[in-house]
Amino acid sequence: MLKDKLARGLKVLTDKRYRQFYAQRQLRSVLSRERKASRLATALPAFKSASDTSPQSAILKDRGYLFLDDLVTPERLEAMRTFFSENTCADPYRPQLGSFIAPGDAPPQTHVAFFSNETIIRAPHALDIANDPKVLSIVSGFLGAKPTISLLTAWWSMPTKDGKAEEAERFHRDVDDIRFVKLFCYLTDVDEGSGPHMFVPGSQNIDRLTTIRRYEDKEIAIAFGENNVSTFTGKAGTAFLENTYGFHRGVPPTKRPRLLFQVLYSLRNSIYGPDRPVGRIGANGIPPDIDPFINRVYLSTH
Repeated sequence: MLKDKLARGLKVLTDKRYRQFYAQRQLRSVLSRERKASRLATALPAFKSASDTSPQSAILKDRGYLFLDDLVTPERLEAMRTFFSENTCADPYRPQLGSFIAPGDAPPQTHVAFFSNETIIRAPHALDIANDPKVLSIVSGFLGAKPTISLLTAWWSMPTKDGKAEEAERFHRDVDDIRFVKLFCYLTDVDEGSGPHMFVPGSQNIDRLTTIRRYEDKEIAIAFGENNVSTFTGKAGTAFLENTYGFHRGVPPTKRPRLLFQVLYSLRNSIYGPDRPVGRIGANGIPPDIDPFINRVYLSTH
């Protein structure tokens, strides 16, 4: 524990991302966070869109989520699902288990298994989806500036014998940056038995339960109303944007595993992404025409 604290302290001293990350986590007021984010956004490049997506951005700001149609096509879905079924992942909470192919070879105690940055960048269509012009337009309208793709991730959620919720399977607020939004893409069918995502619409705009920790379902029901929780099920290919500063959780699967691809769009680099780019624009199948600024966390230009 002491070793971890010392390592984190060193990161704060030497890595600007960590200083920014921990500073913004201290802001618990929605108004304070919004004011600081708006000031920061004005200093960043603007995104020029070919279409008007401001109504969708407004819905995302107000409700906290927005479903997207025709983003993950059947062709993309098949290729991505095959890729993530053939490459190794790991349990971030039990690193001693090593890497494995999920879901078939996942250890019985594993709830979630994530893919590495190096694996994600090779996944077919991952960058195409993350850089979809309509998505970027909606996201930029929400952020108020050109977005930064600060994390690309995919993971399997597996049924376990105990069925007990762990970590992000309990309600919580994400505090990844002063303003951010996430894209969720279901790569398998998701019903009540395969780990649906849950979200509390509007909670992203309410100063209630702002201490950063995991919350029990009962606490959320008391604070926001037991009928004000949405459960997102859907066929493989379902995609939605969500402001995960609002309360949310991934329900532990009880019958079937769930595969999910996610993109974090933020105003600044996140500590969760790679320390340096893991690919190059125009090389190894990476599209040559994607925006270098938006993709700078994962991709270099030389």
